[in-house]
Amino acid sequence: MSTVEDYPKNPDYSHGRYRRRIRLTSEPGQVHGELEDTNHGFRCTIFHDGEKVTDIQSEVLRIPFDTCPGAVEPLRKLIGLALCDDIQTLIPLTDSSSNCTHLLDLALLAIRHSRRSVAELIYDICVEDQADDNSPAAAEVYANGKLLHRWQTCNWEITGPDELKHKVLYKGFSKWASACFTGEEREAAFILQKGYFVASARRYNIDAQVGKAANEDRDVMLGVCFSYSTPQIEIATRTADSTRDFSNTPELLLKFQEVN
Repeated sequence: MSTVEDYPKNPDYSHGRYRRRIRLTSEPGQVHGELEDTNHGFRCTIFHDGEKVTDIQSEVLRIPFDTCPGAVEPLRKLIGLALCDDIQTLIPLTDSSSNCTHLLDLALLAIRHSRRSVAELIYDICVEDQADDNSPAAAEVYANGKLLHRWQTCNWEITGPDELKHKVLYKGFSKWASACFTGEEREAAFILQKGYFVASARRYNIDAQVGKAANEDRDVMLGVCFSYSTPQIEIATRTADSTRDFSNTPELLLKFQEVN
């Protein structure tokens, strides 16, 4: 079994930032969703009849494990779900361990977007690197250019603003965030927390782990997502050149560029 202490460190960590962009675009009878960040690239289209999901098509463009493309099939179990105004009502109807976490989130955001009056919504998430183990770092989420949340964070805890001080960003997040926020602010808070979770991977040189078996982390990761679940975990290995650094190039997000 390996631990995070065994992972090769990212020499560029502490003077960069994690970025994620999500674009949701609605047309009659369908919603297109796109997501790209440091570690992932996905597209999906949700088709609907105005009341429920009738079909789902998705693309896996950049992923950490070679088994991740198989996650497009379990996502189709969302077909038949009713359209809704609150993603949290859909969560109990899904199985996170059978799905790619980020592709599932994108699909649920697209389902929710089908009920909006605005045609296009772009979420931008930015999480600064911590300068050292005890220094706070800003985490922000924007919706169509409007800042919805800016948190000072340190080691999975919010240090500011004062009204959120000591709130956790890992286990327990869902409970307090659902109590503190409603509507668009709640959706944005969950989006920012998911971004913060992935941002922690910037501490490590993921590309140096190419070929590593997912099963080496079985004791701590089993069941957390599609590739870390049985039977995928037994055969999954890390892909090559799976990360991108968008620290200073946010304009490249959602272009899904290959490494030259």
